[in-house]
Amino acid sequence: VLGYQFNWGLYGVLATQLYTYHQARFQDTRLIKSIVYGLFVIETLQLVMATHDSFHTLALGWGNILDLSNVWFSWFDLPFLTGLTSATIQCFYAWRLYILSKSYVLAITISAIALVQGSAAMAEGIQIYISQNVPGTQEDTFKTTAVCVWLGGTALCDIIICCAMFYFLSKSRTGFRATDSMLNRLIKITIETGMASAVIAIIELTLFLIFKHNFYHVVPAFMLSKLYSNSFLVLLNSRKSIKRSTNSESSRSFSELPVSRETNSTGTTKLAFAHRSSSDDLRMVSFSETEVRSPSCLSPTLTYT
Repeated sequence: VLGYQFNWGLYGVLATQLYTYHQARFQDTRLIKSIVYGLFVIETLQLVMATHDSFHTLALGWGNILDLSNVWFSWFDLPFLTGLTSATIQCFYAWRLYILSKSYVLAITISAIALVQGSAAMAEGIQIYISQNVPGTQEDTFKTTAVCVWLGGTALCDIIICCAMFYFLSKSRTGFRATDSMLNRLIKITIETGMASAVIAIIELTLFLIFKHNFYHVVPAFMLSKLYSNSFLVLLNSRKSIKRSTNSESSRSFSELPVSRETNSTGTTKLAFAHRSSSDDLRMVSFSETEVRSPSCLSPTLTYT
């Protein structure tokens, strides 16, 4: 029951995040928009299937112990769709990290782990569908170790992504208040969202391995997919608040820029302000070329007579 309640609650948060994303009208590419709305369709499908299972198990089958052992759609809505969602989002992070770090090795490593854990999750779902044995799920799946590869790979991939993003974003600090403030906000969001999904995956794996004859692991299992989708949309929507705070910080830091004064023979004085493009530092925030701009409030040169 707790698993179904968390599933519905996180779906409500996801719907709010999607509405915020739609209202912000980000100029994202078609690929990113397809991922966003595609994930919402998948999460809606997962919610409908989970609600069907809960209604048949807890309402229509109330008092019937045999209904508790029916698989229904749980083989598809839990491991299969969760693996698809997590692998998609982790591959997206691998792409963003490649843009930030220019490291093929890092991007390929993260993508490989994501695809392996996603495939293991789908294999787990197929195994449950074939066995049609809910009470013996743990014992049956231990033969293929699909769950260990799925959840262990998920947690490992999330930890690598968090550490890599923290490292490369920290290296991007420039000394400019606006840019550093933006990076600090982004680092905080990355760690909070990434580690949340990693911790839930570890909890689910631990409950699955320790308690082999009950369904404690189902509660975090219902949360995992929605956590991934919510963390993904939180990252996208954070651009709105980060851009707003960056603009205000840029205007306040204008007076802090180094200035060089040059006077020519006609008496005209030229003031040259130090100017640095922040496009490289915005790579993890901006997801389309049109949004990557240097601070608009900074004018590189001023001339007066």
